[in-house]
Amino acid sequence: MTESEILEDKRELSALKPLSSKEQINLTKKGKIVIVSLPSVNKTEPNQWQRILDDFKIRLQKIDKSWSLGTKTHLQSYDRLLDTRQISELKGIFEQIGLSLDLIITRRRQTAVAASSAGYSVQQETVTDSLISSEEIPKIQDLAEPLYLKNTIRSGVEICHPSSVIVLGDVNPGATILASGDVFIWGTLRGIAHAGYMGNRQGLIMTLKLEATQLRIADLVARVPDNSPDQNMAEVAYISQEGIKIHSALNFLRLHDFIASENYWQRAKNF
Repeated sequence: MTESEILEDKRELSALKPLSSKEQINLTKKGKIVIVSLPSVNKTEPNQWQRILDDFKIRLQKIDKSWSLGTKTHLQSYDRLLDTRQISELKGIFEQIGLSLDLIITRRRQTAVAASSAGYSVQQETVTDSLISSEEIPKIQDLAEPLYLKNTIRSGVEICHPSSVIVLGDVNPGATILASGDVFIWGTLRGIAHAGYMGNRQGLIMTLKLEATQLRIADLVARVPDNSPDQNMAEVAYISQEGIKIHSALNFLRLHDFIASENYWQRAKNF
């Protein structure tokens, strides 16, 4: 590179304006947790992600790191799309200052999938989550798309999604799935599944093999009997008049109706 080219590069770098507070990664200590919030996407600026990371590293050298080693960190990514590489980059930065990435909060399904695949707990929000009161929750439960995860959910991971969750894999002991809609596990459910966690009593939990430590639907809780017989077919848990019941998934919707006025499932009158 010639001297004139080097000078030109320096002029271009000096022309870059410092990031404003809205363009920076923000870090807040809240009780025993550190919350890291990512800025919104600036589609007009190339290489924005690297500039944001570099700015964050510089500012971290000056802040008061008043937390203990291994403090759990929640990453709030909002609408920013993150892949596994970017999540890994942030994890590395956090570890250098004694923080442990524990939960990723996002509005993007792609980010939720990437975070789950990397073994992190996920909480997916909708754009309207902060604008809607509890009385209006049932009206928005169908607005979010289902979340499809093609991996086993490991112990310690929690997935929270405002619609249905479909897992093509197992849910290990110590893992938790929370869905505003239904929970479908195309594998063995050994952890905790909570369908209709925002109050939807129509929610179902369906799995190829049911060995859950706990089942939850809306406000009801049930445990799977230790001596439950071996099943060679999928099973579904649902709310009946007597509470949570488990039934063969075969033809369940044909054999059962949800009675909206009573808020539970019952066997169809024609059967």
